[in-house]
Amino acid sequence: MPRGFAGASGALEAIELVLVFAEPGDPQPGEQHVGLQTAYNYAYSAFETGLTRFHKNVRYILDACWPALTFAQQMEHAWLTESVLCSATKKGGTVHASTVRACGERFLSKQVQLLPNAVVAASGSKATARLRIAGITGFLEAAAVAPPGCNFVGARESWDAIARAVRAREVSDHQDA
Repeated sequence: MPRGFAGASGALEAIELVLVFAEPGDPQPGEQHVGLQTAYNYAYSAFETGLTRFHKNVRYILDACWPALTFAQQMEHAWLTESVLCSATKKGGTVHASTVRACGERFLSKQVQLLPNAVVAASGSKATARLRIAGITGFLEAAAVAPPGCNFVGARESWDAIARAVRAREVSDHQDA
């Protein structure tokens, strides 16, 4: 079941940030889905409540981008997605190159194409490599928001750079209007 995606709850034109992660971690205890809507609802709730360190770090980025907005309002301006929408066989493990290429072609590149005016940011080296494999350029590279990468020196500063890029684009858009 594809999982780990959330946001874009408003108009596509309102999306200012596409935040790309590697792949979903293992399902949480009791996590079950009967379709894409339940997977979306679960991810949305996990980000809203800060279920894990990963979710809390994503909230840090969203709050840095839009400090005056509620979480629901932030999600109108952000699309949170995975470079591969299904979990690796082993948490944090490798994903077959053919799967990475297929997901990049079928899903990731199409998602980014739908949002040409958004800042695209890769969270971690796996997401960075997968965006490149999908032929996506011009994105920001940031530290992973999940452990262990989120614990590295400079991680928070790289997330702050995402927020600066989003805010700079907002200023530019207002000046152009």
